[in-house]
Amino acid sequence: MTNAVILTDPQTTPLAATEPSLLSPDVGMVALTWITFLLLSVVLYKFAWTPILKALDDREELLRRSVENADKIKAELDQLHQTRNQFIHEAEEKARNIISEAKQAGTQLSRVIQDKAREEAGILLENTRRDIKEEIAKAKIVLREESAQIAIELAGKLIEKNLDTESNRKLIHKLTAEV
Repeated sequence: MTNAVILTDPQTTPLAATEPSLLSPDVGMVALTWITFLLLSVVLYKFAWTPILKALDDREELLRRSVENADKIKAELDQLHQTRNQFIHEAEEKARNIISEAKQAGTQLSRVIQDKAREEAGILLENTRRDIKEEIAKAKIVLREESAQIAIELAGKLIEKNLDTESNRKLIHKLTAEV
């Protein structure tokens, strides 16, 4: 029982005075905990929090710039899309104009070619008529001369008269002129 007395008597036992409880914490241990906490906070602030916060700020800046760049790119794409649509519209309009002008030029060229062909056909027809008239006139002259020659030969054979050829020619020309 002596052991029980020692445990129950706080003045006689030095262990009882050093035993902390939740209601009465040891001041040295609390101070040591606070010092450790503050020391660890300073080390973390110096070596961990500053780089982490800097990295977070850098990341935030990068994200902000990325969003701004994305907005700029989107605006540029919209502008390019509008410009592209405008170029396409202008190209279609130019193509329509070129096609219209080509049709008009083709129609006009067709008329010019037709008119020129008619004119050339008229000239050829006129030249052919003139050539035919000349050939007819030449044929008539040749036919008259041959007819006269044949008539002289026939007349000479029939009459058996000696007429000279000069007087025969005069007579033939006179007779052919009358005919």
